[in-house]
Amino acid sequence: MIRRPPRSTLFPYTTLFRSKKARSEVEELRQQLKKIQESERKERRKLADDDAVRKIKQLEEVIQQLQRNVAAQKLEEEALLNEMEVTGQAFEDMQEQNIRLIQQLREKDDANFKLMSERIKSNQIHKLLREEKDMLGDQVNTLHTQVEAQNQVVRKLEEKERILQNNLSTVEKELSLRQQAMEMHKRKAIESTQSAADLKLHLEKYHSQLKEAQLAVAEKTCSLEQESFKIKRLQEEIAGLRKKIERAKKFELASTADEVLMEEIREYKEQLTCPSCKVKRKDAVLTKCFHVFCFDCLKTRYETRQRKCPKCNAAFGANDFHRLYLS
Repeated sequence: MIRRPPRSTLFPYTTLFRSKKARSEVEELRQQLKKIQESERKERRKLADDDAVRKIKQLEEVIQQLQRNVAAQKLEEEALLNEMEVTGQAFEDMQEQNIRLIQQLREKDDANFKLMSERIKSNQIHKLLREEKDMLGDQVNTLHTQVEAQNQVVRKLEEKERILQNNLSTVEKELSLRQQAMEMHKRKAIESTQSAADLKLHLEKYHSQLKEAQLAVAEKTCSLEQESFKIKRLQEEIAGLRKKIERAKKFELASTADEVLMEEIREYKEQLTCPSCKVKRKDAVLTKCFHVFCFDCLKTRYETRQRKCPKCNAAFGANDFHRLYLS
């Protein structure tokens, strides 16, 4: 039995052999491609030479035809030139005739234009004259209406004039009567002025007497108010002395000192409470009479226009009562 080498040792040799074989096949394919390309180029050259020969023949035929056409066209050109000379002379003659006709047409157009412009002007003038005629007719109609209206106004004014003349006659009569009445009133006015002067003298005397009496009354009222104020002060002092006498009597009659102290505390509380409402503490004073009350009572009296002291009836204003701060 022949032993084969293991596959692991044969693998590199097989790969080398396969690569060499593939390279050789590629080179063969390349050579075959080159041969095919060279054959194709030769065939293309042959085909190009054949096409060139055919095209040259066709071009030579075309050139011959063109030469024939050129010769025919030259003949036609010569004939056309001869015709052109004849037609040119005829055209020049026609142009001269056309110029003459155009000048004649222009002259006729100018004449027509002048006639048309004159006609338009005449039409415009005719229209203006018609419009003026219509305007004048309207003005005449308006003037007729105005004249009629003025005639009516004149008639009305004549009637008013007659009425005014009648009124004037009546007014003149009234004026004469009023003048007579005015004279009467003037006489009465003179008499009344004289009596008024006498009354003024009497009034001045009475005014002077009234002023003297008012001054006397004011002096008497001031003196009476002062006396009443003094009397009230004395009455208050008498009341205070009576209270002191009563307190002294109570001290004599009291058995213990506590009762005396309680009575004094009650009296002091009465002195500190407002004599008007007898509820709140005294915390405001009147600067006119220096009597002391609570601020609320004085404020309510001022707001309700009872602006007099509750004790002495002294009048006070907004700036005559102020707060007291005992503590």
